[in-house]
Amino acid sequence: AIDGSGSNADAIGAKITVSYASANGETIVQTSEVLGSSSFLSMSSLDAHFGVGAADSVDVTVEWPSGRTTTLNDVDVNQLRELTEPAS
Repeated sequence: AIDGSGSNADAIGAKITVSYASANGETIVQTSEVLGSSSFLSMSSLDAHFGVGAADSVDVTVEWPSGRTTTLNDVDVNQLRELTEPAS
């Protein structure tokens, strides 16, 4: 989101990485990018959804279009989180 950060209000172009341990202890990493693409009478969702199996928590890293980074550790699963790009 925009807070004098120099990026766009919808975080288009932000790269979100989620990592967590699988049932056998292997580290799984998933990445998604917020896209603003559209077609006739539609637009891509601005939400990023990750399927993490039986994981209880994940680590989340957001690389904002401005180059800033936000990291959240041990985030509980099965929830919707709205993140805002830091202003500085």
